[in-house]
Amino acid sequence: MLVALANGFAEQHQITICCLTRLGELTRELDPRVKKFSMGRKAGNDYLLPWRLAWHIHKMRYDVVHTHNWSVFLEGGMAGVLAGVPILVHTAHGSYQPAGHGRLDRAKRGLRHWLERRLAKRFAAIAAVSDSIRDAIPVVVGVDTQRLTTVHNGISPATQTPASKSGLTFVAVGRFDPIKNHDMMLRAFEKVVRQFPDARLMLVGDGPQRSAIESLVDELGLRNCVELTGFRSDVTDLLAKADVFLLSSRYEGISIALLEAMRAGLPAVATQVGGVPETVLPQRTGLLVASEDVEGFATAMGALAGSPELRRRLGTAAQDLQRQEFSLTAMLGRYGALYCATNRRT
Repeated sequence: MLVALANGFAEQHQITICCLTRLGELTRELDPRVKKFSMGRKAGNDYLLPWRLAWHIHKMRYDVVHTHNWSVFLEGGMAGVLAGVPILVHTAHGSYQPAGHGRLDRAKRGLRHWLERRLAKRFAAIAAVSDSIRDAIPVVVGVDTQRLTTVHNGISPATQTPASKSGLTFVAVGRFDPIKNHDMMLRAFEKVVRQFPDARLMLVGDGPQRSAIESLVDELGLRNCVELTGFRSDVTDLLAKADVFLLSSRYEGISIALLEAMRAGLPAVATQVGGVPETVLPQRTGLLVASEDVEGFATAMGALAGSPELRRRLGTAAQDLQRQEFSLTAMLGRYGALYCATNRRT
């Protein structure tokens, strides 16, 4: 989403992306006009980071600082305040992830929330990528609701030509991380293969759970029908070759991968968590299943596997919804309005 946002504004504005830890693979997709740098943050607390970042912001005389995710809210926001930036905007892409439940952990979290509430008063807006995330922020963090808004993620129109398809292919795109719950997806797929032996599953992505996923694939006897592609830059082309998109996450905001699948005209089987119900409309653009429900996930996959007409109907509706509600043009317009607003609530 950040790459799309930066590239979308690159023609009219001077855009710089700062990654606090390191530059990742997606920087290759940035428009050449977008500048980028890393602060090289190490593990643990770096109390000088806001000051170092503020020095850079002040030197470059930025007009807007836009932070993404709660993990950088304090550092980025404090740096913007120290540098005297007139407009601060934050985007919450997911739920606030608590760390630990001990007494000390709760004390640290309470202090952090107190600091976040005070700092939030200096922000022009805090945007959530889904209504569910927006509604949770006042409860979890305690931020004033008047500063909150929803800006759905948006993606650009597809540029690939339709691909020829053979057989039945399920596809999932995402980091190999416990929150994505590939374990449940694979166990459900194993049940589907019994009924549809020609079905295939393509897992696109990489991450810390890769070895565990490979082991489970072998344990379930799925080596011949599951492909782990690793990190790919041609996801759009891979989606065009698939029939059904799978999302088994324990939590999601507004998934870019899901939006890309909708753009490709794929119906989805997804877990009913976070902002997913705002994109996967039950029986209209896909099928929703409760989180951790292996049997339900397998049943939904089987329903789509056995009905090309259902896949076509839901996929067409998903494509229409993406164009109407989750376009890049709409997202750029909403963020552009936030950037140009004056921070009158400070």
